[in-house]
Amino acid sequence: MLLSVKSAMAAAISCNFLNQLSFLTNPKRLRKTAELNLPALQQLAGNLGHSNYVTFQLRGLLFLACASILPASYGRTLTPAWIELGAGRRAIVRIVMDEPNQCPAAIIDGASHPMSLRQPVPQGFKPACEIDVPANAKSASVNGQKLKLPRADPTRIVVLGDTGCRVNANQTQACNDPAQWPLQRIATRAASDGPSLVIHVGDYLYREGKCTTPQTCGTTTPGDNWEAWSADFFTPAAKLLAAAPWAFSRGNHEICQRSWRGWFYYLDPTPWRNSCDVFPPPYLVTLGHFELLMLDSSGASDRADKKQIDIYAAQLASIHATNAWLVDHHPLWALRAPLKSGPPERSATNMAEAWDKAAPQGIKLIVSGHTHLFELLSFDQNHPPQLVAGDGATALADPIPENLDHTKVSGATIADGVSRHEFGYTLMNKTSTGWTILLKSPLKSTILTCRIDGVQTHCH
Repeated sequence: MLLSVKSAMAAAISCNFLNQLSFLTNPKRLRKTAELNLPALQQLAGNLGHSNYVTFQLRGLLFLACASILPASYGRTLTPAWIELGAGRRAIVRIVMDEPNQCPAAIIDGASHPMSLRQPVPQGFKPACEIDVPANAKSASVNGQKLKLPRADPTRIVVLGDTGCRVNANQTQACNDPAQWPLQRIATRAASDGPSLVIHVGDYLYREGKCTTPQTCGTTTPGDNWEAWSADFFTPAAKLLAAAPWAFSRGNHEICQRSWRGWFYYLDPTPWRNSCDVFPPPYLVTLGHFELLMLDSSGASDRADKKQIDIYAAQLASIHATNAWLVDHHPLWALRAPLKSGPPERSATNMAEAWDKAAPQGIKLIVSGHTHLFELLSFDQNHPPQLVAGDGATALADPIPENLDHTKVSGATIADGVSRHEFGYTLMNKTSTGWTILLKSPLKSTILTCRIDGVQTHCH
């Protein structure tokens, strides 16, 4: 009897010890261990003889020791944990859970810290949990998933954008066909490149209408809700979400008349206020000597609008950068196919005019999307180069000429310019003089190789 009692107590203490370690190793494995051993522990406690007192005490001890493990095993994570970048050196860890009372702990430099619920949870959405990671942290993990922390002066950067599957009254993209909507392929291939930073230039949710042919585009409930956000972004992008820190830009599909709740609740790096902001202030991300000027151009009109020009000019003038890429959704200088026949036309004139009015300094590259093509342009004037990465999986726009040299755009002439009408992502690698740019296909073949040296670009 004494040996059995000691064994049961030791087992219970071991179970409690596992609970203490559950955030230091792999909690899923430890919870499984507890579940597998619980029947044996219960049988042991039930076979201790006729002493109701001893049996009661041991069963109580077993319950107290293991209760904190077993309920957690039923908590379901709906996304990997990801890190997104905010102003300055701020890094936020987020994860989407099935229930609001299931926020896990984050292990930061070996210490456990509870994640906070981002609340109130908007109706129709799943809860997000979050925690800030100190800028000097050396390691972090959530639920056994090791997180890739921000790195000063990143040397390998993935850029993609306009990634959702278009389903509306006018167009139905084949969401179930990875050749026609290749976001999962793109995310998986990009993750395998080992980036130190991922930049998304906006437009995540395109399932805005009911799919009338489920065999083609599925049965996802359209609109600004968790089901659509999961189908259009979180599920197909999961591997890339976990691969590196992200800088998120807001697109016109996330404006206040469209999918703003999912944007502000899940992806915006500022506190959740359960309200929509048309012109949020820009912010500067600092990664060593490398900077990102994050400008929300989601509400920019393609038609001349003096009020918008003044707002964006003031925002551009408010940020003092020294070595930054300007990241926004709408290109400042880019081309698109005309509505009718004719040569390519410029896009988003308000942004270019705001730039001219503000004359910002310290911007080395413009990184945008919106036009569903790949473009890389440099100019005869002292403009920084313009990268357009709108080829991330949404149905492509009409093609424009692949060679854009000597084309006029917004008062400047393109000195070296290319476009491509193919799905893909952009991989940028730092060199001693600038950056090499690889346009990669969903199957990871290289479509185009370019380089940026100062304000000049060259592709082959």
